[in-house]
Amino acid sequence: MNELVKIENNEIVVVSEIIEQFKNFKKQKDEMDLKEKQFKQELKDQMEKLGIKKFIINGLSAVIKDGSTRTTLDSKKLKEELPDIYDEYSKTSEVASSITLTIAD
Repeated sequence: MNELVKIENNEIVVVSEIIEQFKNFKKQKDEMDLKEKQFKQELKDQMEKLGIKKFIINGLSAVIKDGSTRTTLDSKKLKEELPDIYDEYSKTSEVASSITLTIAD
């Protein structure tokens, strides 16, 4: 198997073709994410205009979920005002390591 990432002379080496492919993929993904966001908003607006909650065409299904309210805990305020209670009800959990890739312009 052709290695895409390897170590040579104690340095990480990435096949340059893969870097270019990743840059192109990232650009296309960002463009598609924006198009998806715009499409979803426009479809939602039109469905709401017609009072439609569910729409199916050519295998595409769109369902509008009603808005709701959510109650959250203001942990920053709780920690400031009642640190003992904050400590008593706080829990620590393991989070797996991750990697973030960005494209420098």
